[in-house]
Amino acid sequence: MCIRDSLICMTLLAVILGWHLIMAIGGGDMPVVISMLNSYSGWACSASGFLLHNYLLIISGALVGSSGAILSYIMCKEMRRSFVSVILGGYG
Repeated sequence: MCIRDSLICMTLLAVILGWHLIMAIGGGDMPVVISMLNSYSGWACSASGFLLHNYLLIISGALVGSSGAILSYIMCKEMRRSFVSVILGGYG
């Protein structure tokens, strides 16, 4: 299997997993999910910074990731819902 095929396979797997996780979330919980997805992008940026040995990416990704996670936690607390039940949608 060449690298292109494995990249296509991983991309399709990510799309299917993302679609499956997001479609179960209700409309009222969507701001928490958007904040959490923003947090995930910050953590991915931070991980990229570690791979590239770039301190600016590490710091900015950590700031975005942690602020998104804190915002998601605060919104769940104000909605009187547990974070796990919001993220898992109908499954939690």
